Amino acid sequence: MNEHDPIIEAALEEVLGGKSPPDLIAQTLAKAGAEALPPKQPLARPRPAWRAWGTGLAAAAAVAIVVGLVTVTGSQLTLSKVPEDRVAEKSAEDPLADVAMGSEDSAGGIYFTTPASESKSGPRKHDRPIGGVFTKLPPADTTLPTEIPSVGPRDPNFKANGSNPFVDTEDDQLSTFALEHDTGSYAVARGYLDNGALPPEAAVRAEEFINYFGYGYVAPTSDPFAITMDAAPSRYGQDLANCYLLRIGVQARQIPEADRKPAVLTFVIDVSGSMDSVERLPLVKAGLKLLVEQLREGDKVGIAVFGARGYQYMDYKDAWQKDEILAAIDKLKTEGSTNAEEGLKIGYSMASSAFREGWTNRVVLCSDGVANVGRTRVEGILQTIVENRRKGITLSTVGFGMGDYNDNLMEQLGDKGDGHYAYVDSIDEARRIFADNLTGALEVVGRDVKIQVEFNPLVVKSYRLIGYVNRDIKDEDFRNDAVDGGEISAGHSATALYEIKLYENGFGAMANATIRYKEDERDEPKEISQEVFTQQIAGTWETADKGLRLAGDVAEFAELLAKGFYAKQGSFSGVLEDLKLIQQDFRDDKVDELIELVEKANKLK
Repeated sequence: MNEHDPIIEAALEEVLGGKSPPDLIAQTLAKAGAEALPPKQPLARPRPAWRAWGTGLAAAAAVAIVVGLVTVTGSQLTLSKVPEDRVAEKSAEDPLADVAMGSEDSAGGIYFTTPASESKSGPRKHDRPIGGVFTKLPPADTTLPTEIPSVGPRDPNFKANGSNPFVDTEDDQLSTFALEHDTGSYAVARGYLDNGALPPEAAVRAEEFINYFGYGYVAPTSDPFAITMDAAPSRYGQDLANCYLLRIGVQARQIPEADRKPAVLTFVIDVSGSMDSVERLPLVKAGLKLLVEQLREGDKVGIAVFGARGYQYMDYKDAWQKDEILAAIDKLKTEGSTNAEEGLKIGYSMASSAFREGWTNRVVLCSDGVANVGRTRVEGILQTIVENRRKGITLSTVGFGMGDYNDNLMEQLGDKGDGHYAYVDSIDEARRIFADNLTGALEVVGRDVKIQVEFNPLVVKSYRLIGYVNRDIKDEDFRNDAVDGGEISAGHSATALYEIKLYENGFGAMANATIRYKEDERDEPKEISQEVFTQQIAGTWETADKGLRLAGDVAEFAELLAKGFYAKQGSFSGVLEDLKLIQQDFRDDKVDELIELVEKANKLK
């Protein structure tokens, strides 16, 4: 079994939390690698000599854990019966089966249905204060007031993903997941900290913290992507012998604005009662106006809205008609309850009728994610998204609002739509997403991007992927094109960090990373690979590449906020110390802001 594996601790929490033994057994066996694996696939390059080593399984030990737990807790274990209608609604193919959908009552107030994992009944109480911190806005062409409150979320819907455990290479030497560039979790956490509160642990997804920052990766020359791999002794795993931090950076090619494809954009805007606050619909208007100002003649914009009903608000107009588009956005007003399903279906219907082959066809959903759709209708939304994605119409979700905000729903919809998920908590973030890199916001360089990292069992004893917990893909599905991957847009990068433990005197190839992607939905997939060697490990943490150090500091910050199993011995002050040492190497407003956030978290802990 793995040396520092939290399976036992997680199993105890699951039993004490009321999960039934069948669920516990299945999950524990899966974590231990007890599922039978099909024959391994060859990589796209000649296989290293160590590739042929087989895998050992730890199923017997996992069963022993479960039996022991049931024996110890059996006298107190209570099984909770799930209502039959809830069982019928939940589908193994529905990734949103556990998403708590928000609803609005007749008075415009918002409440949440309780996820299957909770036993509470009725609406949950709001336990977060609002107000206090203000973000200055630029003067000029916006209907926003000169200041907007940066409001801390009161009772949003988050879904905890936990941490990946250490995996012994003798059990499984392949790590496979969807690679993408979402950043929403970092902006959500920033909203909490700016308002004087630590974010909920479930709000933190480490990969979205890491991917919020740029690390100066080498740009690709011929391929759409370039891979950067390096390693250093782990500053935050230094209590573990032979522990190192391995970085895999994937940089997408930059596309000059003059060379980007023309775009057909369909804005689907939430105008329900829950959007009636200054950091919601007014900020949506400001952000979309920034985007429209960047468009050029030939680009087209259409608008669908949804409140109690969804409807077409503005037919498509060419970007040379900017004044008319901006005026239409200005006139948006909130109305009634929420029907996100109808709004999205109308938006997709519009996008389908305006579809242009060879153009960027993108639906942009702007919402707080609070929708009065029921569980039985979630599958309908997902089906609509997937069908249109296959036609070449992508979806980006942009979250607004810091009250009853449904982070989980917005993130999952963006993932399924082959676009991306972002969160806007200020006009500065709106400018970063909508204006600073319009091509990067619109033009996808790689679709269904998957990464498979193969560790050399002769050199690497065990490994742990930091983040990407809900992006996991079965190893055998790496080349299964029916299984969705991630998306990376022009000029964006994505970073994966592993903590790895090497055998004493281990030497040579440590790991081989293979990226699989499609440039267009209808293209045949392509692959690129790169290997990393022990000779590339920096002598000390202090002499490592500054980008690697920054990524490691950001990852530790995220794991501390999430109270992760592997950050129990860490501290915000330790992260702060290293960030200040490298701050001058970046001269980056994002890094300066990060230091301020770590200082706030350190005071709030």
